[in-house]
Amino acid sequence: MADVFDRVYLPEEAGIPSISIANFLQDCEKIHYKLRTLHIVRHGKLVAEAARYPFRVDDKRLVYSVSKTFTSTAVGLAVQEGLLRVEDKLLDYFPECQNLPMDPRAREITLKDVLTMSTGHAADTTGDICNSENTPWPEVFFTRKMAYAPGERFVYNSGGTYMLSEVISRTTGKNMMAWLLEKFFEPLGITDVSWDVHGDVNTGGWGLLIAPRDLCRAGMLYLNKGVWDGRRILSEEWVREATTPHIATNNSSSTGWGRHYGYQIWENIPGSYRADGAFGQYCMVFPEQDMVVVTTAEEMDANRIFPLVERWLLTGLAERQLGKDAWAFACLQKELALWETPAVYEATSSHLQYLLQNKTYTLQPAGAAEEGHNNLCGHKICLDAANSRLRITVDGRQVIDSSSVTDIHGVTPFVIELPSSSPLLGKEQRSRSWAYSAHHAWIDQDALMVTVCWRETGHNQTWKFQFSGDQLYLWITDGTKQMFDLFGIASDRNVRFCDMAFTGTVQP
Repeated sequence: MADVFDRVYLPEEAGIPSISIANFLQDCEKIHYKLRTLHIVRHGKLVAEAARYPFRVDDKRLVYSVSKTFTSTAVGLAVQEGLLRVEDKLLDYFPECQNLPMDPRAREITLKDVLTMSTGHAADTTGDICNSENTPWPEVFFTRKMAYAPGERFVYNSGGTYMLSEVISRTTGKNMMAWLLEKFFEPLGITDVSWDVHGDVNTGGWGLLIAPRDLCRAGMLYLNKGVWDGRRILSEEWVREATTPHIATNNSSSTGWGRHYGYQIWENIPGSYRADGAFGQYCMVFPEQDMVVVTTAEEMDANRIFPLVERWLLTGLAERQLGKDAWAFACLQKELALWETPAVYEATSSHLQYLLQNKTYTLQPAGAAEEGHNNLCGHKICLDAANSRLRITVDGRQVIDSSSVTDIHGVTPFVIELPSSSPLLGKEQRSRSWAYSAHHAWIDQDALMVTVCWRETGHNQTWKFQFSGDQLYLWITDGTKQMFDLFGIASDRNVRFCDMAFTGTVQP
């Protein structure tokens, strides 16, 4: 089968008016919706593939809770191979937890209860799990407060999804990422993908790094009831069961989307469903329209996009090809071209560009801002500036190239923590190189601000430098901070967004 991404079709060839997609993009702009990438596939034809500058269509993305749908898929693959049943008691897979003091109701939790977010817990267990320094995560999960009988009430619980990942590891003899590579990813042609781990177990509910194109592939497999390129990958029975609404979510959103939940899959409007990740990472499947829509974004109120999807992408569709519309196509191309237009910034400079040459500063944490996060005590930072260019090097390992007039694109491993709603835990993701785009501005002669877009996390980070003789003050702020601070959420080992502050002294 030819790769669906080998060719982009006119939307009209798939029964979609080009002007509808153009209007969708325009309306996203009007409401200041921070849409980063868009993919639309209908009748097996790619009709839209776009990334807003500086993002790129082939960038991978941390997709947050979209990870859960892939965990559910791993369970489905194990079910169809007879390794487990959704009716099984979760505790049966954790014999070391049998004698823990727990609510009797916790002993009755089934895999299905976990899949449907109805474990009976009073609240999401993820915070307690991630903030537990020495207690094994399964022990934390089973001993948290219960408020309901399993299966009784929907309570979002990413800790439960982690438990499903542990079940896969224990039943297959390999971690979930390896299981999915063999049974799911590689058959779909998905080869460049990674998943964060806790110890040797994939985090399950979060931490998947995957390209939007590959989300499209997964969505198309579900759209085709488990078949890819004529080959059965996932049973039709599992696809039907996983995407069926099993429990009401008590979601009072005015959009009407998300009122029911399947197996780690959200209902859209009735008859359609989605994989759903924080900040607007969506893989939306619309069986009646034979369409998959994938978006990545950086939105706290990401649901604002749903009325626009309904208004522009789900109406006016035809089952047959539409007549070509040169004017509408030109409108769409203009919108897409605007998306890809590079940014140009007003040049700034400082006399320090000359004086900073070959200077290296030794960093120390400043105050409590850095408490508990990525202690950089004793690490070295070097700045080298010339003309519009700037290079920041931390420990000779993390290298960020920047310009005062445009963005510089690169990849680098990190020493200073990346902006993400959850810290990266595993060795693989902490050691890999991450894509970025960076620019800077001299605020005055002694102050410099560098803006780094970490394209694979979807978030920006600002590095603010204040120079005074041989002293340096560095304050780093993550873009996720504004999303959480307003809601009174505390930064901890589960949700990290606190500022990182350092003082630096020139190294002799």
